[in-house]
Amino acid sequence: MNGMFGPPCCSRPFRLSRRLFAQALFGVISVFFGQAPSSAGPIYVFREPDGSIKFTDRKPPVGVKARIFEQSKPHFSLYHFTRPIVSSRVTFKKAQRYGPFIDKLAREFSVDANLVKAVIHAESGFNHLAVSPKGARGLMQLMPDTARLVGVRNVFVAEDNLKGGVRYLAMLVNKYSNIQHALAAYNAGPGAVDQYGGVPPYAETKTYISRVLALRDRYRQGADKG
Repeated sequence: MNGMFGPPCCSRPFRLSRRLFAQALFGVISVFFGQAPSSAGPIYVFREPDGSIKFTDRKPPVGVKARIFEQSKPHFSLYHFTRPIVSSRVTFKKAQRYGPFIDKLAREFSVDANLVKAVIHAESGFNHLAVSPKGARGLMQLMPDTARLVGVRNVFVAEDNLKGGVRYLAMLVNKYSNIQHALAAYNAGPGAVDQYGGVPPYAETKTYISRVLALRDRYRQGADKG
């Protein structure tokens, strides 16, 4: 089935080709370093204590978990590392593609369109084929049970994923009447929010909420219109 936003979808995990990976890696490294790395050796990728992502050709300190890109590993995935990045001009530009449809759905389900865009930005970076290590899929990173709950048959069809994801986000906003609690439920599950009576004490969830709210403000300022 062809989606209105792109080519036929598949159920395989998203993998970058060697060529596309090299281009993506060059672009990300250029952002962080201002130039391509001079070394042809392995590139280490790891998360700093403040949550930022670091690329370096120097071996990280002992105890720091890092992933390595080498020419012999063409299927190295940047997804786990790149999804938390907030200041992505490329992602803001990609958001323009879905803007009108998101606005339509936001009106239909009475939810803030900028919040929806922020959630998509944080969840998948507007990659409709994204698959997380935990099995969440598509633009709004719907888990299989959530997709069934909101009636999404093919999570890789952009418009179906968006409609189901916006419906689910609106359900959470209506249930909790609190944006932070709704985002916590989207990230950690409603059970965790109900258990703790609010935002659960998970560092990942707290960071997620802060990131989405920051992105929402950027979209309100028209970051995807520039």
